[in-house]
Amino acid sequence: MIFPDWAGYLRFRDDFEEVMDPRFYTIGWLDQRVLDGSVRLWCSDEAAIIAEIKVYPAGGMVVHGLIAAGELDGIRTLIPLAEEWGRSEGCVEAGIESREGWSRALRQDGYAVHQIALRKEL
Repeated sequence: MIFPDWAGYLRFRDDFEEVMDPRFYTIGWLDQRVLDGSVRLWCSDEAAIIAEIKVYPAGGMVVHGLIAAGELDGIRTLIPLAEEWGRSEGCVEAGIESREGWSRALRQDGYAVHQIALRKEL
């Protein structure tokens, strides 16, 4: 069993909550995912990221960056750790679904736009 770095998570919990859209996700939902081990957390003094593994119907797996908080440079230093974890678990890709600014920020690390999400408020 993997034991989460709960103290590390708590240092960034308010920051995670701030970037979450409460219409879709609650901080309690994220708390539970960290505690039950269905996501992995990486922390430094400057940043934290949380990732999960998505398994697709044909069996392909992607390490999916779920949420990040902290300084951009700190986030960028943690992403390779999540990528390596994904490789070790058999993932064939790494992905991040987020705001457009991340496509610019992570371009130099080899990330490129694959799809876009279009939304309309109802």
